Amino acid sequence: KFWQEGEYCWEVTIDEAFTEPSYYRGVVSMLMGASEEDTVIFLINSPGGRLSGLLTLLEGINMTDATTLAVLVGECSSAASMFALHCDRVFVSENATMLCHNVSYGTNGKGSDVLAHVNHVAKTSEKLLRSTYLNFLSEKEILELLNGQEIYLDSDEIKARLEQKQKATADQEQEPEPEQETEVKVKRTKLKAQPKEP
Repeated sequence: KFWQEGEYCWEVTIDEAFTEPSYYRGVVSMLMGASEEDTVIFLINSPGGRLSGLLTLLEGINMTDATTLAVLVGECSSAASMFALHCDRVFVSENATMLCHNVSYGTNGKGSDVLAHVNHVAKTSEKLLRSTYLNFLSEKEILELLNGQEIYLDSDEIKARLEQKQKATADQEQEPEPEQETEVKVKRTKLKAQPKEP
């Protein structure tokens, strides 16, 4: 970490595969203790890795008050791409690349247990994939990922899609509430304002 102008900047390098959740205890603890004046910079050059490790870090950045920045300094594949896109801001180097695909996993046990686990992972991974790549990939591309295809992006393509995602998100935030809901509220107000009959 380093101190700058009254706030802390924390720098975390992710240059290996995502691994077991316990590996990230220190990072999660730092994120939980950071304030809204702090900034956490993640330098990412990773092939991806374990889903459990990714989910641990995602919970950390979801719960932190700090601003999180992902700096793509090289490879940003699989779980690494998901992690980067959940940060508040993403910076892309000229040598950055990204690979997007659905999760890979294995399981064993009784047939019923395997089926239950497969169904569970399929449901939770689709939810994660859709929330991650919303407005970054098209619906057609998301369906392709769910069907096992892979999408490779170079630095220029990553930048273009980040701009697309930012614009779409901003447009969605500015959308007014549906008129139907407004009308219902008005009608309810009128009913409450009516005087009682003698």
